[in-house]
Amino acid sequence: MSDLDLWDLDISQSAELGAKMVLCHPVRKEPLPIGIYLKGKDAPSFRRVIRRQIDWQISEGKADLSAAEMERHLVERLAAATVGWEGVKYHGEPFPFTERNAEKLYSEQIWIREQVQQFIDERANFLKD
Repeated sequence: MSDLDLWDLDISQSAELGAKMVLCHPVRKEPLPIGIYLKGKDAPSFRRVIRRQIDWQISEGKADLSAAEMERHLVERLAAATVGWEGVKYHGEPFPFTERNAEKLYSEQIWIREQVQQFIDERANFLKD
């Protein structure tokens, strides 16, 4: 009989607290001096955003979403999962963290969006041994 308590593997609390992702160059894959603080996909606040989007889709009677709507929803979810960042300049200017700025960055820079999505989806980034 095992002493394993599944509660010890609960990720929701640590996913809600978030973790730092070091952004990597889109081609060379080397770390950049930019940190993005993210919640994981198991964070209760992240799950609320997904439920709100689904509720919207149901209330609008949309059986299918357009590609643009799906992309907008993804960007909204990723921005909501972003807690902050450091070292971000955009168009030659410091780019302070706001949810709106996160949406802009993730909409315009797909390579950043992809790294953020991968980090959020990887539970190992949030489960503390």
